[in-house]
Amino acid sequence: MPDTTGRVGWLSAISRSVRDREIRRQLLHNQIRRAVSARLPILLPEYLKIFMGSLIGFWVITTLLSYIPHASPLYTLPLFGLLFSLQATYYKYRLSVDPSFKIPSCRCAGRHDDNTEAVLTSAHSVLLRVPNSVLGVAVYVALLVSVYLGHIELARSLAILAVLASAYLSYVMVFKIAGLCINCISVAALNLLILWNLVR
Repeated sequence: MPDTTGRVGWLSAISRSVRDREIRRQLLHNQIRRAVSARLPILLPEYLKIFMGSLIGFWVITTLLSYIPHASPLYTLPLFGLLFSLQATYYKYRLSVDPSFKIPSCRCAGRHDDNTEAVLTSAHSVLLRVPNSVLGVAVYVALLVSVYLGHIELARSLAILAVLASAYLSYVMVFKIAGLCINCISVAALNLLILWNLVR
């Protein structure tokens, strides 16, 4: 009769070792997940959801416009950016005149409180006392003119600058202000699409 007690003891030791290693792995996984979630703000997934929705929505709109009335995305996207920047400039002006002004929200992004007022009235919404939205108007007008005149390298440089500025302002919005501005997120998506159309 073969000795099975030694074999069972050996298999039991391996099984215990595997189980202990799995428990340690799960504990480490949970510690890392808690540490990451403690550092990431609650608004980041919401920001990414709105950003991706805007990105896909504007891509679909510009693709359809390029097929139906043959509108170039290099004109359509900066025009959208110009409209959003003018709208943000208007809202910033209204908030400076009347701090109790409430920006109308369509709730189309699924948020009930988008905190656009907090973002537009923060200290980060101006650069050298010029509202970021006014700088956006200037950038989009310069983009339209440079594309029209065929200065694609200048347009590409402006688009890179716009993407970098949007990335920084998105970081400030989510991590420092802890509020979301749907208008600002839409502009960030537009900037990325403009750059993509200029480099492809």
